[in-house]
Amino acid sequence: MKFSTISNIGKVRSENQDYYGNLELDKYCFFIVADGMGGYNGGEIASKLAAKYYIDFIKDANIEDFPSIIDLQEEALRDANNKIYSLSKSYEQYSNMGTTAVCVCIDYEKKSYHISHIGDSRAYIYSDNKLQRITRDHSLVNDLIDSGSITEDEAQNFANKSTITRAVGVASKIKPESRSLDMKDSDILLMVTDGLTNEVSDVEIESIIANNSTADKISSSLVDLAIRNGGHDNITVTTILI
Repeated sequence: MKFSTISNIGKVRSENQDYYGNLELDKYCFFIVADGMGGYNGGEIASKLAAKYYIDFIKDANIEDFPSIIDLQEEALRDANNKIYSLSKSYEQYSNMGTTAVCVCIDYEKKSYHISHIGDSRAYIYSDNKLQRITRDHSLVNDLIDSGSITEDEAQNFANKSTITRAVGVASKIKPESRSLDMKDSDILLMVTDGLTNEVSDVEIESIIANNSTADKISSSLVDLAIRNGGHDNITVTTILI
């Protein structure tokens, strides 16, 4: 397995509120990508803390005590949420801070992936020459689609596409969404913030993966394209080659 993460401030923002982390163990490898939000550097702090608390929780945990990797991963996110939410309630300047999170565990022994997410940072898998989005954004626009209030076509021009409905640190409880998938040799996993997906289509992502053979090249090519297409937000891409 090889991986590469590139995080870029973009062309508009004054600070990078994205953050990421990883933890390599004997049987597993854990990854997190987070996209913070909130004024007074609150978003930057929230994303850094989410990554730190997620990694620290897993590092200190006895993995065998958990019924599944999904249970472990979701508990790590709940731990991060509790600590960030407590901080936001203790200091007025951090009162509105929060962060998305997308987390992946690669289980070498069982040849599987375990993905958990909150918000609109995404995970993709490129397998058998096809790109598949394996998370669904927790967003206002998706809620409206689900309720039948707007159509998929109407959603393309929806004014508040960036409004998310779940985040780490903004409420006392969170509801991560998780799934597990079987691993195939030569799979490629992507974890990205919306600074990429707001600028680069899934078709373009698939094309870049198909035409590049290293994790570094895939990550850098995706970030470069997002910047060329506007770079309106921070951009973070983690590419994992199995």
